[in-house]
Amino acid sequence: MSEKRYRVSADIGGTFTDLVFYDQITGVYKAGKTLTTPKNLSDAVMNGIGSEIKDFNEIDFFVHGTTSGLNAFLERRGARVALVMTKGFRDVYEIARGNRPPMFDMRYRKPTPLLKPCDSFEIEERFLTDGTEYKPVSRDSVKAVAEEIRKGEYTSIAVCLINAYENPAHELEVEKLFHEFLPDVPVSLSHRIAHEWREYERTSSTVINAYIAPIVQKYLELLEDRMRNKNFEKNVHIMQSGGGVITAEVAKNIPIQTLMSGPVGGAVGNQTYSNLLGYPNLIGVDMGGTSYDVSMIVDGQPDISNEVYLEGFPILVPMVNIHTIGAGGGSIAWIEAGGLRVGPRSAGSEPGPACYGRGGKNPTITDANVVLGHLDPEGFLGGQMTLDKAAAVEAMKTVADPLKMTVEELSQGICEIADAKMADAIRQLTIRKGIDPREFVLVAFGGAGPMHACTTADELEIKTVLVPEMPGTFSAWGMLQSDIRQDLSRTYQHSLEKVDAADIAEKFEEMTAEAMELLRHQNIMKEQAQFVRSADIRYIGQEYTVRVIFDNGEIDDAAIEKAKASFHTQHLQIYGFNNPGGEIESVNLRLVGLGVLEKKPKSKAKILSSEIPVAERSQKALFKGLSYEAKIYQREQLLPGQSFMGPAIVEELTSTTVVPPYWKVTIDAYNSMVITRENEGGAKNGSEA
Repeated sequence: MSEKRYRVSADIGGTFTDLVFYDQITGVYKAGKTLTTPKNLSDAVMNGIGSEIKDFNEIDFFVHGTTSGLNAFLERRGARVALVMTKGFRDVYEIARGNRPPMFDMRYRKPTPLLKPCDSFEIEERFLTDGTEYKPVSRDSVKAVAEEIRKGEYTSIAVCLINAYENPAHELEVEKLFHEFLPDVPVSLSHRIAHEWREYERTSSTVINAYIAPIVQKYLELLEDRMRNKNFEKNVHIMQSGGGVITAEVAKNIPIQTLMSGPVGGAVGNQTYSNLLGYPNLIGVDMGGTSYDVSMIVDGQPDISNEVYLEGFPILVPMVNIHTIGAGGGSIAWIEAGGLRVGPRSAGSEPGPACYGRGGKNPTITDANVVLGHLDPEGFLGGQMTLDKAAAVEAMKTVADPLKMTVEELSQGICEIADAKMADAIRQLTIRKGIDPREFVLVAFGGAGPMHACTTADELEIKTVLVPEMPGTFSAWGMLQSDIRQDLSRTYQHSLEKVDAADIAEKFEEMTAEAMELLRHQNIMKEQAQFVRSADIRYIGQEYTVRVIFDNGEIDDAAIEKAKASFHTQHLQIYGFNNPGGEIESVNLRLVGLGVLEKKPKSKAKILSSEIPVAERSQKALFKGLSYEAKIYQREQLLPGQSFMGPAIVEELTSTTVVPPYWKVTIDAYNSMVITRENEGGAKNGSEA
């Protein structure tokens, strides 16, 4: 039997599939990239792993960030879902909420529901708000609905019964009946998706889960089969939206947890870097071929919400807050109403940007960087791929000529528009929430992230940019730094002035036991488990809540008083006011169960070099209309402690970093590039283009 040597991660992007291999014998990380295969995403994963590892039995741990569920949702190609409700409540999903998010937008239209009214069915049953049974489940009504579902050729069922969050017994009974009447149709139960109050939000979450379930299940089963056929013996793990990983078996049952599977890997990597380097506040920007994802680390922890909106639909599943826009290296430039537009449409991997030489004819952000001299045609992907500058120029002419611009002017305009869109994406998570981005370090990763990091930082007056080692596969690297994670919640509406601490302690004990059982099914032993307890708390009469974390000790009256004090403090920090004399109440209790896995973060260099790095060559590059001689460095030749000034281009296998004039690069002890804004008062070496 082969030795279990490797820990492997794979992250599927719109253009490239990224892989990271950790050799447990040598202690070395290695990155890999392969073009994404849209027709069958598992092909790219298998091809990428197979290029490095011949015997899959050598793999000790494998984690995967999948986009299958998210793509199915965004492209509206999910399952035909039948929604089963308590009699009298079939319109909950259609009615939704009456609030208007963009209050002053006269053109606003509510998002089109995933289901039509005729896709909702009613059954006889009822629980009261306290979980007391009012009417038992009618087997005949369930059987009649099952027959309608069969006739309608529905491929997935969402069950959301009134007050199921308080007592799930009827949902469990209905599930058994559907398995009897329709054994081949997957069933999603609302209390498993979101064990919380608010019927519409819980219904919306359950519908989305059912909508993507057959597609995610099919993809994961295919991937598992292919891995087993290659002699892989361990569990396939999937990155989930709230950080942490779950086994593919769990992901198949609750696929909604994987919606933001890929981008979250970068947030986990950022958290690891925050702890390693001592930067408590980080803004992570992941720019790939198709999209630009922004996330944050605040006080060393990922910014996570327990309720998010995706395409206008509420989801009651913990997710790392990630703001995504259509701005990647493959984003296409085009003309609308006589003006220049960039994205969101992407050239993808087939055919890709024009400079790839695969038949692309439309100008993209990557083509613009080639024309400006920010990319070295001979050094792309570590020299493994040669870019066609002539093709990039020809593509630029298709837009430049109608606009009466030179290809250089157009290229500069494309990059400036892209930088402005990226800066605005960061503002969405910072300035609009009262957070000053200037107090953060910008961490740039993804294949194209380091190319635009400094210019985007300039837009926001951020003084420090961090480019980690292997930035193009950073999200995949972050996945290898993750733990098994299970999130549980229970609605618990009680005044904290009158609450019985023993009752809260009992609820947490029940949730801990449930979480431990879920972890045990994923091969986590008790000694590996850690638990974090918290509560959503608010002033009585408020809608919004504040998450307050309980210490690891006993839940008693003292712990409740400490939680109340913490709530008032946090409320002041977040909203600018508090009311220490006001009555407060808990809304939900939450528990995070972590199965701590062995991780191998980067090792720190013991000796720092004082040598001046030597540029391999140089090339002409344009910055703000001025021509400079930009030095070209090879990332693998740079040593911890070395530093140099821009303009410069740093090439490596997974990415290219562009360093504009007046920015200084220093290689830290973890081989990260720390790039800082310097005073512009020095000598200028640029000339008019």
